[in-house]
Amino acid sequence: MVPPRVLAVDRTGATCDQLTELLGDLVSEVVWATREAALDQLRAAVTGGQAFDVVVVEAEPALTAAAVRELTAVGGNARVVVVAGGAEGIALAARCGAADVVMRPLGAAELAFRIGRVPAGDPRGDKRRPRKTDIIIGTGAWIKELYDRIAMVAATDVTVAIFGESGTGKELVARTIHTSSPRHDAPFVVVNCAAIPEALLEDELFGHVRGAFTDATRDREGLLAAAHTGTLFLDEIGELPLPLQGKLLRVLQSQEFRRIGDDQDRRVDVRIVTATNRDLDQLVARGSFRQDLYYRINVFPMHLPPLRERPEDIALLVHHFISKYRGRLGKAIDGIAPGALRRFSSYEFPGNVRELENKVHQAMVVADGPLISEADVALPAGRMAIGRPDITRPFRELKQEAIDGFEKAYLTELLRAHHGNLARAARAASMDRKNLWALAVRHGLDRQQFKKP
Repeated sequence: MVPPRVLAVDRTGATCDQLTELLGDLVSEVVWATREAALDQLRAAVTGGQAFDVVVVEAEPALTAAAVRELTAVGGNARVVVVAGGAEGIALAARCGAADVVMRPLGAAELAFRIGRVPAGDPRGDKRRPRKTDIIIGTGAWIKELYDRIAMVAATDVTVAIFGESGTGKELVARTIHTSSPRHDAPFVVVNCAAIPEALLEDELFGHVRGAFTDATRDREGLLAAAHTGTLFLDEIGELPLPLQGKLLRVLQSQEFRRIGDDQDRRVDVRIVTATNRDLDQLVARGSFRQDLYYRINVFPMHLPPLRERPEDIALLVHHFISKYRGRLGKAIDGIAPGALRRFSSYEFPGNVRELENKVHQAMVVADGPLISEADVALPAGRMAIGRPDITRPFRELKQEAIDGFEKAYLTELLRAHHGNLARAARAASMDRKNLWALAVRHGLDRQQFKKP
């Protein structure tokens, strides 16, 4: 793999010095440019056949989203990464559609994954190049700790256990571990233990020999054999049936397994990464998960926080998903209105990042303008979180915003429940019908949209 060339854009060259020191041999060269000179330097590099792979730009006060977009346009295939020192830098990275954002203080492990592992040339030529959809997005201390732990374990063959609620990105972390390991050229095989019926799971994992059962007309290799020399990712390991837990334990202990109906053991060279949203300690206490297997898979635990514990990531994720789906939907959606973003930021998201992605996609389908509006955002009532208030804004403004959010959510559910019938809705809410309708109009609600088709 050819190490990437990096252009560092800032006023003083301090960022260039830091990248050079922290990335070392992971990059072939780090070149410095001021913001005024960066465009000419990018054009010259592309023209000369030595285009930069990454452009790292410091989020200075005078930097605009338009300037970052221009760097993206001129830089060819270069990924633009914004270095942010606070919320303003994160918001800028989100608005301009930057490929990634790195928070200060800069850490060697995080930079290695976000910048140093991006190879030059055709992305199909090296499996280590992350797809844009495979980037782990986050800005707080949790993401730096996560990258530190990935860097610790990726080069080893240690079994990793990833814990986190559904939708927090456990498979993405497992894939990152694989692509950063010496096994990156070998298969990454995913098995969802909860999605495959128990009667079929053993055959899926271990395979069978001809004649093992009625429909076994030929030998069949299982997914364990398919992952040979690579990584086997066992998602929802807590759902694995007890009989198969014993067979998996044997694989972990001796790297051997036996196909259904076979009388010979087979050896396999595979790294196993597991994930679960269950409390394995409780499952062990209840006797539904083997304690010896728990000790074997829990050698290197990693914990992913739910989205409600990192609300500062929501804006960045929203813009990431807008960029992801804009081309697929064929819509010229450039971003999201402030009110709509505040609605996303005030929701608990019990389904975590997966639910947020779904809701952003849904809003983009509905949107008919260049921005996702507040009316385009459909979120269930009753799960709005107070969250951490923005104390830089006036109290009265925040209070009115909270009241408006409650009123609109309440009226939306009320009219939906009564199919747009104002009289029934007003009686249920103990409100005057005219007052209810005036409030609905103020919040942009049309009762016709709630009527039965």
